[in-house]
Amino acid sequence: MADWTKKTILRNDALLQYIYETSASPKEHEQLKELREATVHKYKDMSVMNVPVNEAQLLSLLLKIMNAKKTLEIGVFTGYSLLATALALPEDGKVIAIDTDKEAYETGSPFINKAGMHHKIKFTPSDAFLILDDLIQNLLLHPRPTPPKLVR
Repeated sequence: MADWTKKTILRNDALLQYIYETSASPKEHEQLKELREATVHKYKDMSVMNVPVNEAQLLSLLLKIMNAKKTLEIGVFTGYSLLATALALPEDGKVIAIDTDKEAYETGSPFINKAGMHHKIKFTPSDAFLILDDLIQNLLLHPRPTPPKLVR
């Protein structure tokens, strides 16, 4: 059976530790770090649903390279990648976030607020299938010049 606590392609623990200590962790935004720690504290093993630090940094880099302004995140959990996304977007950027678990999102909401990113996020507590159909219909009826560039 797979060990879901080691959600990485690297199988060398020493190398992984080196990468985190020298590259990923020193660059992690303070609110992301606090959110990650709060998620581990509250959700224990379920915290592996958050993206690892280095993946969030890659996601942020891709968003910046693409000059993304609007994104769609389906499955938010406590909002680690959501916050990483919001931090990477320009000041007028927007994230549509959809998740059925509002309680988990509310765990991360204080960290999102403290990072000053709440204005970029529109969270909808719902099943994504219900919302996506409405979004697609709305885009077809009212095309916008800049649809979301990245769906995670």
